[in-house]
Amino acid sequence: MASSKRYIFKTLLNQMMTVPILFTTFYLLLFFSGLNFISEGRGDDTVYLIYVLLAFIGSFLIGGIVGFLHSRFAQNKPESPKARYFSAVFPILYTLIFIMMLLMITQGNIHSSWWSWTVVKNPLYFPLGFVLFMWGNQAAFIVGDLMGYIGFAAGFLLEEIFSKKSRKAEAVPQRKGINIGLAVLCLSGVLFSGGLAKDVLANGWIEIRYGESTLGSELTEFDLISIAPFKENNGLAHLDQATSLQFTELETMPRLDGATAVYPVYGAFVEAVYKGLGEYYRESARENDLKWEKDFELAFVQSEEFPLNIVQCSKTNRAYERLMAGETDIIFVAEPSQAHREQIKAQGDEFVLTPIASEAFVFFTNAENPVESLTLQQIQGIYAGEIKNWKEVGGANRKILAFQRPENSGSQTVMQNRVMQGQTMVEPTRESYAGGMGEIISRVADYKNAKNSLGYSFLYYSSEMVKNNQIKYLAVDGVLPTPETVRNATYPFTVPVYAVTLKSNTQENVGRFIQWVLSEEGQSLIEKTGYIPLEP
Repeated sequence: MASSKRYIFKTLLNQMMTVPILFTTFYLLLFFSGLNFISEGRGDDTVYLIYVLLAFIGSFLIGGIVGFLHSRFAQNKPESPKARYFSAVFPILYTLIFIMMLLMITQGNIHSSWWSWTVVKNPLYFPLGFVLFMWGNQAAFIVGDLMGYIGFAAGFLLEEIFSKKSRKAEAVPQRKGINIGLAVLCLSGVLFSGGLAKDVLANGWIEIRYGESTLGSELTEFDLISIAPFKENNGLAHLDQATSLQFTELETMPRLDGATAVYPVYGAFVEAVYKGLGEYYRESARENDLKWEKDFELAFVQSEEFPLNIVQCSKTNRAYERLMAGETDIIFVAEPSQAHREQIKAQGDEFVLTPIASEAFVFFTNAENPVESLTLQQIQGIYAGEIKNWKEVGGANRKILAFQRPENSGSQTVMQNRVMQGQTMVEPTRESYAGGMGEIISRVADYKNAKNSLGYSFLYYSSEMVKNNQIKYLAVDGVLPTPETVRNATYPFTVPVYAVTLKSNTQENVGRFIQWVLSEEGQSLIEKTGYIPLEP
């Protein structure tokens, strides 16, 4: 029993100390001596990919060598395979459980600061973790940590198999089932590591294939908190005089939500009309009550505390869900998807869609793409999977990377209803899938000077909120999307922006507010924000 405990202790010691020390030394020497060489002439995503692969392979090999040598020269091996294998498997299971907990906490976001806690799991990794987390490549650290233990187990297993064949006279008992189980665990861990770093792997591979983007890192999902109503220097449009409609009582104010692109519009409405809410916010902010600190930061965007949650921006799909659940009164969005229409019908209610402005649904590509225009039929063919190369539409001989958006998002709904017109879209691949409205634009460029990329969004968001001069809009049937072509509706995909309510909602202030939005004052704010107001 004592010898078994000593064996288990030495096995864990080699895994938890020897492997981290050797891998950290190897990786930091490589990092600081080879960074310039590795990064020279390569984009950030390619460099990140290289260092993730170095962590993956280097840690696995170091762990494998240590595991093999440990098993070969270990003294007093326990007779029981379970006793021998337990110590080889424990760090893997421990690490996987730790990672799964963080995945649940962060909802799968590997870029969350919560992942820095992986360093606490084994303090010997602190120097390496500090460098990689500060550099922003935490995927390399997480993968390296796990792969070291998997490599040790693989080396251990390999030596156990060899010892059975070459030292039959003195071989310790083997169990085929345990060997297979350990092999499956190692393989599963390898696949799991690849899944953790999937974004780094995908982005790096795309950059290698299609070239580096000239875009900087400033193109991301727009920071709504900075333009929230009543916050200093938010840049929202305003009128020169007090509005004819004023809400002063918090309990009777219509609750608002909507799409990211329309947030500056209804944010300006709130500043102009919700006077009682503005007074409450400013007065409470001056009191600096720590209880409210987080909610004041998220006020009018994501706060869950009344009255700071009267105004929110949960994006199109979630806004429709909140409207149908009775959690908000008015949402400012594009038209509802078929799924939303069916859901509200099943509830025995109806959407009331009130157009408040006009907008253009636009297609864009990298500024260096020679293609200037597409026809409706060509766009449909691309997204139906029938046209796959730019040369088929007058461009270079390059594969088309056609981006899509999540189901039930505003952009995807307009794409399906107005553009595809019943035609089935191809399934979005990982390389062409984008999340937020800002992200689809950044992903076009993130696919690295991708002259072969194609994306879609709304004109206001992409031109006013992102201001990305690295993309260009494509004309559709020869007509470019401009304020003029939207105003006169000559651009084929001129679409309404709606204020959507439920037919069952008969609150007086909801109707009063929508009528004010349609008034000269409301339409003036719409125009000052950058949208095209309704024709008088």
